[in-house]
Amino acid sequence: MAVEQRTISTQRTSKPLKAQLFISLFLMMFGLLSWFLPYGGALDATEGLSWSATLMIVGAVWYMITKVLIWWNHG
Repeated sequence: MAVEQRTISTQRTSKPLKAQLFISLFLMMFGLLSWFLPYGGALDATEGLSWSATLMIVGAVWYMITKVLIWWNHG
């Protein structure tokens, strides 16, 4: 009778990519919260894209790129 030997495989954790996810989420949340501030947010009457919207867009793009990198390196 042969003894079955089980193999345990673990996935590599991607700590640098998880840190980038955290930073990008922080940028998006900070941009969202600052959107409602009277200086530089949506309530500001200046022309062009506000800095809070810029933070939200940069954070969202960074988040999506990081999610693709995590998926790409998963296999």
